[in-house]
Amino acid sequence: MDTRKFKPSIRHQRGAAAVEFALVSILFLALVIAVIEFAMLMYVYSTAIEATRLGARIAAVCDVGDDVVKTRMKWMLSILEPGNIDISYPAAGCSSAACDPVTVRITNLTYRATIPLVPLTFNVPDFATSVPSESLSSADNPICN
Repeated sequence: MDTRKFKPSIRHQRGAAAVEFALVSILFLALVIAVIEFAMLMYVYSTAIEATRLGARIAAVCDVGDDVVKTRMKWMLSILEPGNIDISYPAAGCSSAACDPVTVRITNLTYRATIPLVPLTFNVPDFATSVPSESLSSADNPICN
């Protein structure tokens, strides 16, 4: 029996490492892109929370309109649109003992992932922050500048 035909030769193995590298690198690259997109989604979540906090502080402390509050929030999170931000103020003439807080809410916000050839859109949960309207003074407050 001739055993030469069952022995793999170097000539038949040429390019095998390149094919294996191509297969493994595609999987590795997909994993890296998924980790980066997940990190970006967590960044959007965290920044949305901080944007509501900033908006509530500005609305409670500064004597400015809704447009200024929404603009400052958009500086913090660029995917925000004015329609995604809801600001509610307490009733006029309320006392400090019984006064509704200023509430800033982000609603209906979506994040579109930038994965090549895969159109993924994530709905960001609604975030709200409330601050008592009498808690701070706007005189010489750096947050109002």
